[in-house]
Amino acid sequence: MEAKKTFLSWPVVRQFQSGDFLGRGPAVTSERTRGLKPRTSTADRVVQSVCPYCAVGCGP
Repeated sequence: MEAKKTFLSWPVVRQFQSGDFLGRGPAVTSERTRGLKPRTSTADRVVQSVCPYCAVGCGP
């Protein structure tokens, strides 16, 4: 049963099951990818510029 579960979790199998033959839809995203949130979703504030060296918004 584990082999069937593993096989059905392959992106190519999900693509053909959903009709997404080009692999551009939700069939090719993993559970981990669907669970990701943007790093900025918990930002305290918005700044005008971000330092390219350290990626910290310390600008005025």
